[in-house]
Amino acid sequence: VFFVRGDTDGGGTDGLPGHVDTILDGLDHITVLDDEVAEVRVGDRTLVIGGTRLEHDVPDVTTPGGDRVRGRLLAQPADGAIAVHLSHRPDAVSVLPSASRVDLTIAGHTHGGQVALPVLGPPVTLSSLPRHVAAGGLHYVDGNAVYVSSGVGMERGSAPQVRFGTRPSIGVLDLCEAPDG
Repeated sequence: VFFVRGDTDGGGTDGLPGHVDTILDGLDHITVLDDEVAEVRVGDRTLVIGGTRLEHDVPDVTTPGGDRVRGRLLAQPADGAIAVHLSHRPDAVSVLPSASRVDLTIAGHTHGGQVALPVLGPPVTLSSLPRHVAAGGLHYVDGNAVYVSSGVGMERGSAPQVRFGTRPSIGVLDLCEAPDG
């Protein structure tokens, strides 16, 4: 189990423990990836997972730590390793090169817009990605796969504490070989 921090999780960036750190304390089977890369074997394949800490206040979604993680994911050998990028913000997919070596970016942050209107969808997503992408699900941005979870929570900042037209969700992703091999 791998974990990346979000806006309200605390810890990691300010040196102070956050509520998530309290929850995760003693759970040795959960690996927090704060600008780190982990490799695991799944069957006969290597899964390379890079997690970038929240890059919230940076307009172009880049930090030196995030750039290092993406660099490692992009440089993975073509020996069948699967490269997965975990990022709280889905905007991280937009800084990858076109049709990059990263097989999948997994993110959240948008809560599916939290409020979605019929036909229009979410008027606000707090993401620079197109609204239909930030609203959630599996999409391609410049040839790169990104899965955006609408999650189960709500914005804890100044946004209204309501969900309307956006169902809470927990995504289950099965990684499988593409039809072309």
